[in-house]
Amino acid sequence: MKRGLDPKTGYARYAHEYDQSERHWDSFERNNLAPYFQQASGKKVLDVGAGTGRISQKLFDAGADVTALDISPEMLEILSQKNGLIETVEGDMEETPFEDESFDMIFSSLAMVHLKKIEPFLDECYRILKDEGKMVLVNIHYRKPLVLRDGKGSYTIECYNHFPRHVREAVESLAFGIENEIIVDEGDDVWVSQILILTK
Repeated sequence: MKRGLDPKTGYARYAHEYDQSERHWDSFERNNLAPYFQQASGKKVLDVGAGTGRISQKLFDAGADVTALDISPEMLEILSQKNGLIETVEGDMEETPFEDESFDMIFSSLAMVHLKKIEPFLDECYRILKDEGKMVLVNIHYRKPLVLRDGKGSYTIECYNHFPRHVREAVESLAFGIENEIIVDEGDDVWVSQILILTK
């Protein structure tokens, strides 16, 4: 069932407030991505669902050649204002404009939650990742949609929870190897995020 605004519409409204919640977004990862930022040094890397560049900037600082893909031109404009050296591409994460085997690494954090079906996105990532490339995927868990507010009123952006077992099955069915899996939780079996390190 569709819930809230579609991401393109929702993030057009939310773009200028997004960075105010950076600590909240970081909390889904708890510094678990730091080793993989370092691995990206000197490599051609795609940040899928890049938003305003929270992950893209960390990759850039680590020495990666970064391309930032997002469906929201408003979010990408803010990214470009912060760092004009990061290439930005407006596009759909399920059907990207890139050629086969274009990237050494792909990062995607907090974005997959907006997809009702994850298989087309994962299949697309497999297509554009080089052989022996690596994908760092952060699958987050919203117990309830985040309610946002602006001058027009309150709204939510459509999101769907994808449980860890389902994601593992999906990536394995597409021939990804799972190098590592980290479950960030709050105790009592309440999971916050699933971090998967995938290999092609």
